[in-house]
Amino acid sequence: MDNNKFDIIIIGSGYRALVTAYLALKKKKKILIISKSKNLLGIMSPITWQGGKFDKGYQFFDGIDIKQKDILMDFVGSDVLHDFGFGAASLTNNKIYPFHAIPYWPHKSKIFSFKLFAKFIINYKKNIKQIIDQANSYEDLLNLLPTELKNILEKECERRIGLKSKELSYKFQDFPFFNFRQTIMPDNLAILLKKNFDYFDNVIASRRKSLGLECISLYPKGKNMGVAGEIMQKKILDKGVKIKSSISTKISNYNTKEIKIITEDQIFYSDKVYLVTELDDALDFFEKKISSKPNIYYLPQIFFYFTTNKINSKFQYVHGNTEGNLINRANNMSLYGEKTSNNEFVLSAEVADNKNDDLWKDPDKYLSKVWKEIQMMGLADFDQKYNNYEIFPLKKTAALHLLNFNNSSEYLKKYLQENFLNKILFPGLGKRTSRSFFLNELEKTINANE
Repeated sequence: MDNNKFDIIIIGSGYRALVTAYLALKKKKKILIISKSKNLLGIMSPITWQGGKFDKGYQFFDGIDIKQKDILMDFVGSDVLHDFGFGAASLTNNKIYPFHAIPYWPHKSKIFSFKLFAKFIINYKKNIKQIIDQANSYEDLLNLLPTELKNILEKECERRIGLKSKELSYKFQDFPFFNFRQTIMPDNLAILLKKNFDYFDNVIASRRKSLGLECISLYPKGKNMGVAGEIMQKKILDKGVKIKSSISTKISNYNTKEIKIITEDQIFYSDKVYLVTELDDALDFFEKKISSKPNIYYLPQIFFYFTTNKINSKFQYVHGNTEGNLINRANNMSLYGEKTSNNEFVLSAEVADNKNDDLWKDPDKYLSKVWKEIQMMGLADFDQKYNNYEIFPLKKTAALHLLNFNNSSEYLKKYLQENFLNKILFPGLGKRTSRSFFLNELEKTINANE
């Protein structure tokens, strides 16, 4: 049994599994990772195209603080990761707002923005944070916004995501275009209001740098995120972490001290189990049926990749925040990553219009529209042409929280506490899904439990 007994078993893959193993190793633990594949890279695995390797969209370690930067530099290597700083921009009403990912509504018109501000004043509430915290659906949050803004976000949510706001958890608002905090005025005015009024601090947005937040974005310069993933995987394997691939995994009570993990051909025992999968996958690990409804919606997107002869923009990516446009985000991939074998630069666009069946049936028809939007974003000149292109329709990309997620996550927390005596841990459950938030929650969980 000793060979099948571990201090910690991690179930999942990708960045979450790798960084969980890395931090747990610092506690000198015997660790097993159970994954559906022996390749743990997950979404960090690149696409091979035109003789180069390119990420599936934007893959930076960003939104992190100095402490998290030190952890990742130590894990991957300070000679590998380069800090590019925060290099986002927003395209609103087909005008670019630099160093900010959320829509900049003054670009729709100053009158429109003034009306929004007046409506915010009319709707002023002293206990706004409490009201926000009590929201259940994304619709609940939209109901707190001025009607003009609510109607735009409702319509775009249904068009791009393919779902109504009432079907999505309030956590959906982490998606940049659909963030509850919206940018309705220049930074100097926004910061003044945010510093002096709790209400405005909770309902309007401004640039990260203006808020005094760290502007850190780490990436393996001139390479791809798969390189970082391979280094991470090799490092934990060299330190003794074992990997078991299993299509079918079940978790069972064994006794008061250990958790029993059953795969298709082996049984393992562990003092602690860390779940780092999405919620719907985790619920299948238990005999008890916790929820019959889906909790996660994987956003379908079509990825357009283009090769060009030059780099035209300093921005790592630009969010498409213009009503009716196709691109959610365009990525200046060769600014920070690889080039093709012919030394060409690569741009990519993440496209979503899930009410348009024709887009999915024949995406080539939309090639010129996508390229025109990339030009509007400043990633290519208006007279610039692309050399080659490839289209990758992906039915599953970003994991979005459905309305049922809220109840299922709370029920799962209670179930784990009552039946497994807090020996099964799910860091970040119910929190934001970004890598920085997960790392923050993971540190807290490991420090409190190991």
